[in-house]
Amino acid sequence: MRIIADTGFLVGYLDKDDQYYQWAIKTAQNHKIPLYTCEAVIAEAAYMLHQSLGAQGIVALMKMLENGSVRIDFSIMQHAERIATLTKRYESVPMDYADACLVVMAEQEKYREHTILTVDDTDFRIYRRNGREALNIDTPQTRK
Repeated sequence: MRIIADTGFLVGYLDKDDQYYQWAIKTAQNHKIPLYTCEAVIAEAAYMLHQSLGAQGIVALMKMLENGSVRIDFSIMQHAERIATLTKRYESVPMDYADACLVVMAEQEKYREHTILTVDDTDFRIYRRNGREALNIDTPQTRK
């Protein structure tokens, strides 16, 4: 199964002290590489990894990009209007920029069958692709 990686998954995968580490490692074994994501997720993950692991966390994340196990395949320039529409629609949740990018990715035909790996069970169950379709998600909560 192909996947779209959210911040929490990437942090859990790279930080052995993260509460989602075991879930992320086991989950990664069940999915095909590469993992797809967006720059907003990479920025969030880099920030969080720097907080917990220092420069080593950012280096580990950049290695995943360099070796192709994580690929960025999203352009804000092509999707800025849709991102703005989603963040306004889900303002009460609220939807952050990275989440909006992942939902827009999941709306694209080439990602329609992809599963979003996220630790954010609540929000991603609320978000809808194309206004009405539930997203394919895999979370630690779905494994309980």
